[in-house]
Amino acid sequence: MSDVKLSMTKGPEEGKVYYLNKEVMILGRQAACDIVIPVTSVSREHAKITHADGEFYLHDNESRNGTYLNNNRMDTKLSEVPLKNGDRIRICDVEFTVSGLEEGAPVSEAQPQMEDLEADAGEEDAPSIEAAVANNNQVLDAQPAEKLRGLLEISANLSKTLELEPLLPKIADTLFQVFRQADRCFIILTDEGNSSRLIPKVLKTRRPQDEQNARFSRTIVKRCLESGEAFTADDASRSDAVGMSQSVVDFRIRSVMCVPLIGLSGKPFGVVQLDTQDRAKKFNRDDLSLLWCVANQAAIAMENAKMHQRALQEANARAARDADMNLAKQVQSSFLPEFEPNIGSYTCKAYYKSAQEVGGDYYGYTELSGGRLAVAIGDVAGKGVPAALIMGKVSSETRFWLLTEPDVAEAVSKINTVLYPTLEKLCKFVTFEIVVIDPVSHKMVVVNAGHMMPLLLPGDGAEIRDVVSDEITGLPLGVTDDVPFESKEFEINPGDTLLLYSDGVSEAMSVKGDQFGMPAIKKVLSDNLGSTPAEIVQKMVEALDKHAAGRDYPHDDITIVCIGRSK
Repeated sequence: MSDVKLSMTKGPEEGKVYYLNKEVMILGRQAACDIVIPVTSVSREHAKITHADGEFYLHDNESRNGTYLNNNRMDTKLSEVPLKNGDRIRICDVEFTVSGLEEGAPVSEAQPQMEDLEADAGEEDAPSIEAAVANNNQVLDAQPAEKLRGLLEISANLSKTLELEPLLPKIADTLFQVFRQADRCFIILTDEGNSSRLIPKVLKTRRPQDEQNARFSRTIVKRCLESGEAFTADDASRSDAVGMSQSVVDFRIRSVMCVPLIGLSGKPFGVVQLDTQDRAKKFNRDDLSLLWCVANQAAIAMENAKMHQRALQEANARAARDADMNLAKQVQSSFLPEFEPNIGSYTCKAYYKSAQEVGGDYYGYTELSGGRLAVAIGDVAGKGVPAALIMGKVSSETRFWLLTEPDVAEAVSKINTVLYPTLEKLCKFVTFEIVVIDPVSHKMVVVNAGHMMPLLLPGDGAEIRDVVSDEITGLPLGVTDDVPFESKEFEINPGDTLLLYSDGVSEAMSVKGDQFGMPAIKKVLSDNLGSTPAEIVQKMVEALDKHAAGRDYPHDDITIVCIGRSK
């Protein structure tokens, strides 16, 4: 590997060393360069260093802001300049030092020369076109004290705020103090959604009475945006670059400076333009250099402000979503029972936990004639807000039909008929189940629509079993219209416990991907024979929490309803 290296002595990665170990090393802003300089004023491929016959040569790639060797700007007409130990290469505000060359390496006799920035400043009738000028100390040293004070004032203001709307007019005021020949100042941005649409953010004139009729030339602004380069002309009406633009003539634009605002992407998103309406007032190239400094700082501040504004908008949007979800959670909670009913010798206990802020599981109690109690449980296919909205509809229809239709199987059929058009349109379905308890006869009636079958834990310690067979299980709600459902009656004895649950219980996943499963459900029941419904629900939840420890839980809505007869 070559021992010749560049050491960054000033810049964002000060102290970093780059070895010149390739025949061609590209220095620039884009990520594909061999030496990346993440500064917006640096060109994409700003310069290169080549290695041939034991010597290293520096080339400027006709960069926008120029390449400086030992504080001298390279003449782009020179194809190459040999390097020697101790040479300082400056690209905008970033500086490198060359080391590691063999002693006695030839010293270039053709030192790069500063471009004559004032070469044509005195040619009154010859308009000038100028590319971007580097934002560097050498340029600043050449400015009068008043201009430096103005630049420092703008820099200080830009660094103190993330609210640019009130600041931009103040920048225009300061620019009028710095550039006394300027009659008008425009700060113009492109529309983020339509780059061809120009939005004047600041329109300021030295005489306030002129502001109402002040207009900018789209020809000049678009040229600056499209090229990404600064533009200046002693007389815009005679500039070849502008041509015979009618707007230049109509708006009496004479000397003009237009500098692009370049974002982090490297693309211009706006311009700062100053112009005069007096032929005797002209901008020179030093003025353009200073305006470039202002534009670079303003562009960075505006990008920061945009990111800050986006962050605020996202935070506000999140807060609004959170508020909406909290409200939705409260609304859904109102659909669920507030209290557990106790009828005769029967005690109920339920547990509900949604996978997201709101869920699609449902359970409810409805008191019927003759002291009977209907316990319903359901599971809407899917999770989140859509499922929760359907769940609200299931809740209201269940209560209505249980109170108006005495036959439980027929009530479920009516619920399906009402829900079917909505569920079919949304490609959703609902597994559903109702158990009606008669506390006098101690008989229960079950209607099942594709839901998990209730489990009976006998008080005498007999085997845990389904209360009815799969033969009476009907289709879930919403699968088809006008379908009949069957009911099944069974008796419950003193000490017996009935468990209703959703598939979020049996399908709860462990960190290894194993389901909780039916054996685990039955084990919790058998281990808690003789316990109250509240104790059984608590033990079931503890077992689920232990099983799912270490992963996001629950991955599906969980509902448990336990009914126990004491005597």
